[in-house]
Amino acid sequence: MPLKILIIDDEEEMCLSLSEIFSARKYSVLTATDPLDVLPLLEKETADLILMDVRMPGLGGVSLLKMIREIYPETGIIMMSGYASTENIVQCMKYGAINFYEKPLNIPELINEAEEYLNKHSSSALEAHDSDELVSETKAMKDIFQIIRTAAPTDAPVIITGESGTGKERIANGVHSFSQRSSGPYVKLNCAAIPDSLLESELFGHAEGAFTDARRNREGKFEVAHGGTLFLDEIGDMSLNTQAKLLRVLQEKEFERLGSNELIKADIRIVAATNKNIPEMIKNGDFREDLFYRISVINIHLPPLRDRKKDIPLLCESFLKLFSSSYGKDVKELSPEVKEMFLAHDWPGNIRELKNVIERSVIFCQSGTVAKENLPKQYREMNIPVLKGEEKPLEALYQDLSRQAISDALVRAGGSKSKAADLLGIHRKTLYNRMKKYGLS
Repeated sequence: MPLKILIIDDEEEMCLSLSEIFSARKYSVLTATDPLDVLPLLEKETADLILMDVRMPGLGGVSLLKMIREIYPETGIIMMSGYASTENIVQCMKYGAINFYEKPLNIPELINEAEEYLNKHSSSALEAHDSDELVSETKAMKDIFQIIRTAAPTDAPVIITGESGTGKERIANGVHSFSQRSSGPYVKLNCAAIPDSLLESELFGHAEGAFTDARRNREGKFEVAHGGTLFLDEIGDMSLNTQAKLLRVLQEKEFERLGSNELIKADIRIVAATNKNIPEMIKNGDFREDLFYRISVINIHLPPLRDRKKDIPLLCESFLKLFSSSYGKDVKELSPEVKEMFLAHDWPGNIRELKNVIERSVIFCQSGTVAKENLPKQYREMNIPVLKGEEKPLEALYQDLSRQAISDALVRAGGSKSKAADLLGIHRKTLYNRMKKYGLS
């Protein structure tokens, strides 16, 4: 997908001129002549770089710069003005502008700087994508990746379940990225972070005067996500009342803002996620069964990290690359002792916990290898299995962990080897071979 540039200038001619220049270089270009339109636009569209005028009616460029940087800190912004002053330049740089160009613009210089930034941005985005939790050597995760590739191009609703920290949001991002709606808006809403009294307004918007503080019309997430994907995180925290209204929208594909009778079409794809046991909630009357079936055409369950310990070295390698680049370090590996500690740990916080530990370790590491002393205190105090007074070799520790994981899976599966293999995310034949190798019957 082409990188996007947003041009903000109250002079329409300037917007058109710069749009033609960057469109000819195969960038996707958006324009806005009213600064008050910019934040609503950025809710619908992602901009990789913004070129913005300083003096505009209604809302000054410096104020808008500050607001954008607070909400979208990763977006690069270049300021432009025909009224350059030392004060303007200092303020713009203070609030995070990449550079300041005086009008009439030096177009070749502006193009060079914009393209240099966008090239770096593109490389960083690719590196971040390659260095995150979407890596695995386990069958269970590879099966999930195949489900994403197969189901993403459809409009089927998806629900992603799993413990906190297993990477549900990253999987949701992948579903949108590989979908036919990838060029449309991708809107996220954490249902657990918003009081239920406000959640309905967040979803459906409200009309002016709908309630005491409703001083103007406001678009809800359904409206903002039109033509794209709406990700409802922690949907298990949604009240039954809001569930009923959500179900109605999904069935009828239209809705009304609070305080309005006007019907608005809802052309969206729903991706939901939760760390709760929805079938158990349905049984207890805390979640609507009809809504669950409506949003779970595709059901993806992410295993906890303790059930995919084979992925720990791979994830560590990815996170080391990511944070070494972020902090300007050259940390390449974990010491053998740290590797064993990580394999022995159960990671109750899952991938999120591992990622945080690696980030902290990279920050404090002064060499190319993360040592035990670079870890947070609670990890330094972990007890590691030893053999004959010496540290157990990594392979021996891995075999112990594998043996224990297989034993636990067999117990959970009631002795069924087929079910145990499914729980472990491996082929049944692989399970038989490992049971024979480890002397399990």
